[in-house]
Amino acid sequence: MRIKVIAIVSLVMAYVILISTFSGYGFNSFDTSSEKMTYIDSYSGEIDHGVLTTKVRAKIIGKSSVTSVKIKMELQKLTSGNYSTIETWEQTVNSSVGSMEESKITNPLSTYRLKATVTAYSGSNSESKTFYAYSS
Repeated sequence: MRIKVIAIVSLVMAYVILISTFSGYGFNSFDTSSEKMTYIDSYSGEIDHGVLTTKVRAKIIGKSSVTSVKIKMELQKLTSGNYSTIETWEQTVNSSVGSMEESKITNPLSTYRLKATVTAYSGSNSESKTFYAYSS
């Protein structure tokens, strides 16, 4: 009897892991290159919420006058109806193009989103855009 219970529990756990791996977990991407902005040509972000880790990516492309760009990514977890930041990454590059990818070990049963803020600098002028990407 005990062996049957262990076998059933093992099968259920394997099924949950298999379903979590192949369904509903993917990435959402935002690309708003059609938006009219002074310094930012385009930006994008995506989140890939897998079984053991969540990967987040963001990219910014500045117009030709842009001398540096900054990306700030915040991985946020949904708890009690509110998102709270659990990890923050920032990067600044002296170029008109910047991209970054980070990952964090996360709970496969929780819901996450990426909050990304991208900033383009042109001399003393700058322009920022904050956007969100949600895990499926």
